[in-house]
Amino acid sequence: MRRTSRGFTLIEIMIVIAIIGIVITIGYPSLTEYVKKGRRTEVAGLLSEQAQILERFYSKSNVYTGATGLSVGNDFYTITPALTDQAFKLTAVRKAGSAMATDKCGDFTITNTGVRSMENAAAGVTTKDCWGR
Repeated sequence: MRRTSRGFTLIEIMIVIAIIGIVITIGYPSLTEYVKKGRRTEVAGLLSEQAQILERFYSKSNVYTGATGLSVGNDFYTITPALTDQAFKLTAVRKAGSAMATDKCGDFTITNTGVRSMENAAAGVTTKDCWGR
């Protein structure tokens, strides 16, 4: 009498689980970096948008102080403006406890002269790496 087996053996299930584990181990860091890159792009765009708002206000008023309609940031960054009559500096600081709190690019800044930079960035990280330009 011959027995027909149904289902999977323990070895087959263990091989499938091992393969899934390897794929997740390799893919997860790439996925998280991809998501962080998107969030960096979002905050860089938001800072550029805020700089344009300030420049439009300056062209009407001849000062940066008193500008309204500036964003305070998003779920991952807090934007703080430093305004004087003839200059500004916008800084996007990473929110503690957010997914970007330990990001290698640190905090983003942009000035009225168009200088884009990062503060508290990891060693070896360039402006082009983070701002995308």
